[in-house]
Amino acid sequence: MRGRILRQVSSVFIKTVKELYRNKITVFWTIVWPIIFLFLGIFIFYRGAPQSQAPQFRAGITISMIVFSLMLSGFSTMPGIIAQDRASGLFLKLRSMPVQQWKDSIGRIFGLLFYVLISAVLIGVIGIVLGARFNLSVESSFISLGFLILATLSAAGSGIIIGTFIKNINGAIITGVGIAVVSMSLAGVTFPYSFLPGVLQGFSRFYPFSSSNAIISYMLSTQEFVGYNPMSAFQVIFTIVISIAIFIVSLVLYSKFCWRAD
Repeated sequence: MRGRILRQVSSVFIKTVKELYRNKITVFWTIVWPIIFLFLGIFIFYRGAPQSQAPQFRAGITISMIVFSLMLSGFSTMPGIIAQDRASGLFLKLRSMPVQQWKDSIGRIFGLLFYVLISAVLIGVIGIVLGARFNLSVESSFISLGFLILATLSAAGSGIIIGTFIKNINGAIITGVGIAVVSMSLAGVTFPYSFLPGVLQGFSRFYPFSSSNAIISYMLSTQEFVGYNPMSAFQVIFTIVISIAIFIVSLVLYSKFCWRAD
């Protein structure tokens, strides 16, 4: 029984990873685009940072681009893959086979997590080469990893929701990319938090992706980069709850609408 579950999950995992790396457009938007913004952030947006804190600011920029990458991955690749599977009739075939929805979902999520991990390592290495220095400790690393996983799950959940309701492949991908790019800009991830007006600063504190990014940056870089202290109990708890809620809702909608009707 356990072996069959692992085989089903692993087959979906392998399929997801292959599709992610096979699509050149996906690789551009989720890896190359954040790297371009990494250079822009270091050499343009934050060029006025205090010299003594430049390594920490560059660490913060690197973290922001890692979160940007994982958000683009979840928002654009997941709906694209789901729309492709729907168009090819895969869901119709799966409904006639002994495959459960949750196993398919877990395989997709693991595939995305693997893809995000590779992207994060690549962006992180480039950031270090450009002078980023992270404040690493057991506590900060543990907390940061937890919120990175939360951000990945909520991004995947958001992408699953988009793919569930938008059936056109290009439409699903473009919608995901558009939402990710616009919302992350408004939330102060691709631009400094201090550049935002008061209303958008409030949005940034409670948008789950920018909030997770702020918490990770606070732990691994410096509060001066973040622009505020994101470690209030309310913000931390809200970010955890809303991230998990998005993921759970996405699985429910995916199981109900993708597997019952094309």
